[in-house]
Order: sequence, then C-alpha cells, then structure tokens
Amino acid sequence: MDRALKILLVEDSELDAELQSRELKRAGLSFEARRVQTESDFVKQITAYGPDLIVSDYSIPGFSGLLALEIAREHVPGLPFVFVSGALGEDKAVELLKRGATDYVLKTNLTRLASTLIRAIEEAEAKRARRKAELRVLDLANLYAALSEANAALARAQSRDQLFQDMCRIAVTRGGFHFAWVGLIDESSGTLVPAATFGNADGFLDGIDLPVDADKPGGRQPAASAAREGLARVCNDTLADRDIAIWHERMRGFSVRSAASVPLLQEGKPIGSFSLYASEVDHFDDERMHLLNELAGGIAFALDRFAQEIRRQRAEAEIREARQQLQALSTRLLEAQEQERRDIARELHDEIGQSLTLVKIKLQMALHRGGNDRALTQECVEIASQTLEQVRNMSLNLRPPALDDLGLAAALQWALDRQKGATGWEIEFAADPIDRRLATETETACFRVAQEALTNAARHANARKITVHLRINAEQIELAVRDDGCGFDQEAVRRRPAGRSSLGLISMKERAALAGGRLEIESASGSGTRVRAVFPLRWRDRAA
Repeated sequence: MDRALKILLVEDSELDAELQSRELKRAGLSFEARRVQTESDFVKQITAYGPDLIVSDYSIPGFSGLLALEIAREHVPGLPFVFVSGALGEDKAVELLKRGATDYVLKTNLTRLASTLIRAIEEAEAKRARRKAELRVLDLANLYAALSEANAALARAQSRDQLFQDMCRIAVTRGGFHFAWVGLIDESSGTLVPAATFGNADGFLDGIDLPVDADKPGGRQPAASAAREGLARVCNDTLADRDIAIWHERMRGFSVRSAASVPLLQEGKPIGSFSLYASEVDHFDDERMHLLNELAGGIAFALDRFAQEIRRQRAEAEIREARQQLQALSTRLLEAQEQERRDIARELHDEIGQSLTLVKIKLQMALHRGGNDRALTQECVEIASQTLEQVRNMSLNLRPPALDDLGLAAALQWALDRQKGATGWEIEFAADPIDRRLATETETACFRVAQEALTNAARHANARKITVHLRINAEQIELAVRDDGCGFDQEAVRRRPAGRSSLGLISMKERAALAGGRLEIESASGSGTRVRAVFPLRWRDRAA
C-alpha cells in the first residue's frame, strides 16, 4: 500500500498490544493502530476509524473475538480479520476460519504476525479485484442485455410516451441503474420537464425546477447540460461536483453518487435528455458511455420515425380534407351553375321573353291599324329600351366589360361603385399605376377574389367601411380587401364538415392557387376581416 496500514486492534492487554506493535515495527511494516476492548468501542471504530484490517485476541473479558468477528462480517464484510491468541487449538482455529476469519497467529510466535497481515491484505485486495471484475462483467452483460431489449422496444414502440417509459424501465430493471428519467425541454418556461421516470429514487424530481439555462441555479447538472448542448454529460462523483452543489443534499438522500445524461435528438435538434443514475462513484466509464450513446442514437432514430409518421398522418388528413372540400366545391359549383342557368332562363322567359312578346303584339296592332300609330310605336321603343337594360345587367353580372376593356383597376372601381350604391359603405380604393395589361388569368383571379370578398362583407360583416388596395411589389401584385365588420372565427369555419364549409373561402383559395398565387385571411370575432391575395407579376402578350 502507498500509505500506512490502519489496524483496529481488539486487545484487553496493553502489554500484548505493545508486543504486537513492536514486532510489526521490527518487520519494517508501516502502520498505525487503534486499540479497543469493548463491544461498543469496536462498533464505533469500525466506521469512524475505517481500518484496513482487524487484529483481535480470542478471549477478552466482557467481550470476545468470536463476537467481534460476527460484528465485522455484518458491518464490513470482506475486511481482513486475523486472530492473535495465546492458546488456540487446531479445531477452534479451523472453526474460526470457517466462520470468516482470514488467518490466526499464536502469541508465542509473533514473528509470523507481519507476514500474516501482509498476506491477509493482499488476499483481500485480490478478492476485491476479482469481485470487481466479476461485477463489471455481469454489469456489462446486463447493459448489453438492456441495449438489446431497448432496441426491441424501439422497434415496436407506437408512441413517444411509451418509448420513454420503456427506456427508463429497461435501464433500471435490466441495465442495473439506480434511477432513470427522461426530461423534455419546455420552450415557454425554459425548463426540463420530466416525461418518464423509473427506479429506486421515487420522488427525486419532486418539487424542483430544472432550468436549461446554464446561468440559473441547477442549470449545470448533467440532464440540463445534455439537453442544452446536444452532447453526453457525465458526473462520476456527484457530491464532489461544485457545479451541482444545489443538488447535493437531494442526491445524498437518494443515494445518487454517479450521473450520466445523453441528449434526445429529433431531426438533429436536442429536445431533451435521458438521464441515468448509479449509487456508486465512478460508475460511468468509457465502455458504458459508448453503449449509452448507441442507445441515444436508437432513440433519435425512433423519434425521427414518430415525427415522420405524424407528418404523414397530418398530410393524409390534409389530403382527405382537400378532397372533401374539392368534392363539396365541385358539387356546389355544379349547383351554382345550374342555378345560374335557371336564373338566366327565368330572366329570358319571364322578363325579356314577355317584353319581346309584348313588342310583337303591339307591332301587330300597329300594322292592323295601318302602321301609323305613334303611341304604339313609342311604347315599343320604351319596352325595347327596358329589355336592353335587362340584357345589359345580365351581361354585367356574368362578366363586366371593364375587366376586358379597361383592366383590373377599372373593374375593381366599377365593382366598388355598385356595392356602394347597394350598401352605403364608405369606400377607400387605391391602386398603383399599371402601364401594361396583366395576364388574363391574373386579372380574372384577382377580380373574382375581390368580388367574393366584397360579397361576403355585404352578406355577413355588417361593415361600415371597405378598404381595397392594389399594389405592385417587386415581382408580385398584391390585392388587399379589408372591412371593419364583425369578423369571424377562422378555426370554427375550418373545423366545419366539408358539406357545410364556406364555398366563398374555398373558391377564393382555389382561384388564387390556380393562378399561381396564394391567399391569406386574417380575421377574428369582433375585429373585422382582411383578405390578402398575392400573385406573380405576369404581363399579357401585346399581340393578345
């Protein structure tokens, strides 16, 4: 040993104790000894003195070497125990060895004492080394078994919560760790929130904050460091680490002497950490950390798989919703088309048809009277004028000529003027100068979006003011229609079944998308609505 040997001497005779010390010094042994002769002093010094071996007389008044041996086996198993006695028969010596004594020396042959003690120490150290190696082999076998079981759990896990709980359970029950837990970063609070725990330190995390910020108290413990930095962190003597002094009392109470944490990565970004605790110092060596990093890689792969599955499910749900909306839109467009045809047919039959019939009758009357009836001719002219106005209104409702002849800005001004006359709105309209005609599909889509937004405002918003801006920005043209009405809950509208969804909103988005643009709607109950459509700036062919 590199230091003086610490001997706890159980001896009632001060002279015998002195003789034994003199013999050890003569043999050149470096040692210090502490003598006890009562049971209470012996029990106290076992822990307070921390001896390297015990040397005991067999016969002690009020105490006995056999009782000392039993107490030592209970409190410090594995500590060398050598009897030194004046009269110890062979049978008794064999019994003592069977009971756990390391060796014995007769007081009449103290020249053997030094070599016996050295041999006892060496045998004890060899036993401890073998035991440590055996435990390490067993521990690594358990760890490999835990890794194998963890890989199986990774393959069959169906959810992130199930995966975390399985990893913690396997680490403790198969890996032999004292305690395991998973913490996830809560961005809003800046803390590490426990998501799963398992082990022999139940309550270890109760009532404490786990800041991720290294500058906050507790922010340098391994779990937070691994989650913050995306790297494995190890503390092989927790009670000696000043960076986590705030945790020392709790770790002492729950027998946490070593700690290791590996980051949990999702698509390359740390989202938390997986922490493992052991009840002995220096538990996490390079080989154990290599296996833990392998496990962390497997967990990251599973987390990526869960994220991909969530995106796939979300995409499928969006596709189903889009198909339902498209089906509803197609159905309602067909219905609208048929309704429009019925309206045109009714207008043609009930209004224009009757007007033309009346003109025909009056012209026949005029012919019957000789064709020189001025009053009948005037009536025919008035009826024809009314019919032309009806045809003109029908044509304007289908597609305003201003859109084809004068361009988008003029068509928007015309639509606003018509709505103002019908609703009494206060209208603000502004358009950037456009010296060329936009592509036909852009003008049409932009106009129809504005027309639908104005129609929705007239029907539902109870607005007093409408603002319409048409701006050219870089390579885009932007249309914004804002009202100061009651607004609506977009999420409630989005959650409606496809059959009850808003045809106007869907058709606006479809028109914008088909023209290569995008549509944004900002609204909330009581705060008005803003419709913004952005299209790529495309010009009409001059020949067209």
